Amino acid sequence: MTDEIRLREFWNARYQSFSLSESGWLGAGEALNDRIYACKIAALRRSLGDLGLTGAPFSVLDAGCGQGYFPRFYRSEFPRAAYVGIDISERAVDHLRRIEDGGEFHVADLATWRDPLARLFDVIQSFEVLHLILDDRTFIDALNNLSRQLRPGGSFLVTAAMPAESLQRGDYLRYRSRAFWLDALASLDLRIVSSRPIYYWLPSGGPANKYARYLLARCGAGCLYAIDRAALAFGMPQPRSAGIDCRMRLLTIQHTAS
Repeated sequence: MTDEIRLREFWNARYQSFSLSESGWLGAGEALNDRIYACKIAALRRSLGDLGLTGAPFSVLDAGCGQGYFPRFYRSEFPRAAYVGIDISERAVDHLRRIEDGGEFHVADLATWRDPLARLFDVIQSFEVLHLILDDRTFIDALNNLSRQLRPGGSFLVTAAMPAESLQRGDYLRYRSRAFWLDALASLDLRIVSSRPIYYWLPSGGPANKYARYLLARCGAGCLYAIDRAALAFGMPQPRSAGIDCRMRLLTIQHTAS
């Protein structure tokens, strides 16, 4: 089974009510997933600010738009941005076309989709999507296909954990090593210009110690989120017990010639 077929079947089956729990960490609950998405937004907001895009109109392609968290963000905070969302799930795209009046959404495989209007984008973002591709060749094809749709001087904002060694979790996730990422980007004349942490321990639901975890869990997702933000703000080193999802970073990638 190809990655395209596997992922389309997986997400079409997973989306039922289009909740954050379905597009985020399964089993974490809506409250914690809401705070996890808030962490993503905080990193995205800062990265867009670093690119000088806080006031000017710009175009954005959301590669893996899911149930629609990011189109709502852009409509609220960047109303001058021209947003296009693509996703492999027909169910997700049909849902977004119904609820997002005036939005533009396409069913797409990231490795092959080309904009029907041949547009180039100032920003292409892909949040916690590329590690769902298991085949290395398809992964590189997706990077190449998306980056070729960047406007000159544009930026690719993509999340990656980049462990020391590549790690695959069954038939669902593949976290590619830093060396693999750097080699793949270099082969496509791309480079990382910045790397921003997204979480401290939030995706793991708190510390590994069961007593501390129990106490914090009783405080609720808001308390965990506040500690997570404070730990990042003060630059506290992540504990070894923090899961690999906690080590996700938001990379700003540009063409070497930019």
